[in-house]
Amino acid sequence: RAQIIPLGQPLYHWMNRLATLVMLFPLLLPLAVSGVDAVDVNVCESNSQRMQSQNLLQRHDVAKHTVDDDESAHEFPGSWLNYSLTTFGGKMLATKPPLLRCSETRYRPSQLERRFKEQVLELTDDSEILCDALRGATAQWINMNLEETEASPSSDIFSQICPEMAKEQIIEPLAGVLRDPRMFCLDDSRQTLMSVDWLVLADNQSFPTSPNTRRMFFDAGGSNFGDATQFFATKYAERGLDFDQIFVWEAAERNASTYWDGVAADVRAKWEPRLTWFNGIPVTAEKGAEHNPVHRIHQLCKAQDFCAFKLDVDTPSVEYPLVLQLIDDPGHLKEFFFEHHVENKLMHRFWKHDVNGSFQDSYDLFTALREKGVRAHSWI
Repeated sequence: RAQIIPLGQPLYHWMNRLATLVMLFPLLLPLAVSGVDAVDVNVCESNSQRMQSQNLLQRHDVAKHTVDDDESAHEFPGSWLNYSLTTFGGKMLATKPPLLRCSETRYRPSQLERRFKEQVLELTDDSEILCDALRGATAQWINMNLEETEASPSSDIFSQICPEMAKEQIIEPLAGVLRDPRMFCLDDSRQTLMSVDWLVLADNQSFPTSPNTRRMFFDAGGSNFGDATQFFATKYAERGLDFDQIFVWEAAERNASTYWDGVAADVRAKWEPRLTWFNGIPVTAEKGAEHNPVHRIHQLCKAQDFCAFKLDVDTPSVEYPLVLQLIDDPGHLKEFFFEHHVENKLMHRFWKHDVNGSFQDSYDLFTALREKGVRAHSWI
């Protein structure tokens, strides 16, 4: 912006400013000539990537993951990673060949998981240390899961779980910040933050169904069907577990048009008759209460049923007691998803101060559930 100099200012001020411009002109000219195109290209690339990220995240509620606008750009340690995030998540079968039935419940963490569990706070405190610990596993982990590759029984990456009377199974390891292992290594974008490419879900080979089997999904924290609920419903259907009933709790009351906004007519026609929507009703951790989802799981789920539960109400004072109730008695729950907000330097910009515990606590609670035969996953 041009600066107006008062007419009464002495002449030497004018001369000094003119001399400065003459000295700087040779330095400014190359920047003026070469910089315009570069800036325009970067802006275009940034806009394109932002639009792609927004499209990929339509199925998730990302409003809760707000970040500060003044976060400065920086180099990421995982430039060696392949940037290939998807919209559909993993395809790897959850069963471990040969398909043996479990005589007892057991859990065997992979070598990668054991390393992180032993040093979780140190390895998740700094992106350089985190990504160095993941370097030998990330690409194989993601590629095998996306390409429907069978995990070797001796895999150093994938852990093994054996729920009693079910089949021996594969599950993603508890590693890193319990999200896509490319997070903070490839970048720290919302697209990577909300990626599901790293998760290995149950399928109808790991939990074969019979005519008496009911398949139920419990979603505590579902503001729109087109967010996580639709992802789980369609993903499990692809894996041979088509839900008969879906129970959804959402504390903020919404009208039906908002809840189903953006959902294709045929998708809504399939799932709406199967869905029980507790609209404007929050979940509670009060034991035995009608809207305690753990209590409802204990009531409805039988040994032959497939029941999955996603807990994400962003209220630690409610979530954590529910998780402890599950650890105490998981009933016949087969699969569980939970985003545990904890104190961590890397994740602070997303979770802020509404946290409970540390990643050590997260690893401990997910391990406790896995050791009881529940396929317990961190969620996004």
